[in-house]
Amino acid sequence: MDTFSQAHNHPVREKRKQDYLDDDCSLRAAAAIRAHPNTCFTNILDLFLTPFSRVFSLYGKLIEGWYVIELDDEIVLNEHGWIEMSDGKIIDPTVVLLLPLEQPVYYFSGVERSWNEVKSIMRKEDAWLPYVRFSGTYGSDGMGHQMYKAAHDAAVQKVFSLATMTQPPKKMTFLTAQDPLDVQREMGVSMQVFLLSPDHEEEQHEKA
Repeated sequence: MDTFSQAHNHPVREKRKQDYLDDDCSLRAAAAIRAHPNTCFTNILDLFLTPFSRVFSLYGKLIEGWYVIELDDEIVLNEHGWIEMSDGKIIDPTVVLLLPLEQPVYYFSGVERSWNEVKSIMRKEDAWLPYVRFSGTYGSDGMGHQMYKAAHDAAVQKVFSLATMTQPPKKMTFLTAQDPLDVQREMGVSMQVFLLSPDHEEEQHEKA
């Protein structure tokens, strides 16, 4: 049975990277786990469970959601995974490798998962992250989950808002984990979904 660690009854909160990202901790975390800029869910799972599992089991949540990247001539939306601490700070070992620290990025949290919940998911066979899309409950795109859809819709609104601040409007690009990886790499904002096996060995998977 797919359970979620929170009952979201509040509006989606937009978090600006420059206000919430712990740059130093994210960079150190990326180095510690040898993070790759194109595998955000692999990175956060590596970080969430080892080698800092005790810290995150007490103070952290694994987030499945969306982020919006503001580029010079384009606004990009993509599914993304990161960690949020109890003080609201974001640890994201992927974004610090993928983009310059000064690049504007906006986070929209859809599903929060506790350390115990993530451990439980890892014991399931054929479990994938973002798990909201592979639990079999909320549809293949996860849009049947109220808060995941709300986060997506808020992120889409942000894309339109940023794109139309200039004339002519900036190009708008909407990506998901289902998009071919080569398309995402062209945008410089790649991510992958991956398989969680019961013995904790991760098998990356490209969703065509």
